[in-house]
Amino acid sequence: MMTKTKKRDLYQEVTDRITALLEKGVSPWRCSWSRYGFARNYATGHRYTGINAFLMNLTPHPIPYFMSFKQAKAMGGSIRKGAKSSMVFFYKAYYKDENGRNISPEQAQSLQGMGEDTQRIAVLKYYNLFNIEDVEGVEIEIPEVELKDHDPIERCEQLVNAMPHPPARVFEDANRAYYAPSSDKLNMPDIRQFETAEEYYSTLFHELTHSTGHTSRLNREGITQLNPFGSPDYSKEELIAEMGASFLCAHTGIDVEAVTENSAAYLQGWLNVLKADKKLIFHAAAEAQKAADYILGNNPA
Repeated sequence: MMTKTKKRDLYQEVTDRITALLEKGVSPWRCSWSRYGFARNYATGHRYTGINAFLMNLTPHPIPYFMSFKQAKAMGGSIRKGAKSSMVFFYKAYYKDENGRNISPEQAQSLQGMGEDTQRIAVLKYYNLFNIEDVEGVEIEIPEVELKDHDPIERCEQLVNAMPHPPARVFEDANRAYYAPSSDKLNMPDIRQFETAEEYYSTLFHELTHSTGHTSRLNREGITQLNPFGSPDYSKEELIAEMGASFLCAHTGIDVEAVTENSAAYLQGWLNVLKADKKLIFHAAAEAQKAADYILGNNPA
């Protein structure tokens, strides 16, 4: 008698990996982004975003370029025996009509056009990629590192000043950095009050990410609703802000090693909400990506 193979719980696997790092006092979204930038597919040039951007940059490989077994084979190469793969996640959509029958995307669109109810079900899937270090028989050309003709701090200022529909920048409290949704104001202490310029801009990016949740921007519940400190919803919004700041630090070349780690209270708060909701890390990464894209002007209007 054949035994039924237990279905993998991909959400739980990723959450377990993240919480294991948090329990060691490490914030995974403050990973040291490679000098080569965001992780990419070597064969296509595709840049990974959302949760994949973090997971692919958490691998031990110094150059975050990857390809699949099929891509390596198509280039006349192979994967080194014993090489460890990395999972890339994506959602595949399935559709059902009002009677629960499976239908195609085209049928769903047609039924919706006639005013009938349909159901869209997004299922988490994955495929495996291998780092270029593990590809044999292919002449790998390492892309040259793009050198900037100005320093990261100048790039930070350009990013902040170019944000579309920004919140009002104020200096009302010299001792706190915060975003106030009710007035749509962002308060920052003077840059000279921070240990480093990196600390200042990392904090500013965190607060700017919060500001994208305003009703006039991305209308995110973590900002539009009042959430007391330490509550699950508060921790979720803080997680989104941290991940959004990490994307922006990577974009501008900020050295995250020069930025102070989060407090134990924040780490514990994230541990609690992640353990309570295995899908949260995927949701937070997606929301953080949307926030970063908005700040960078990549938001589809």
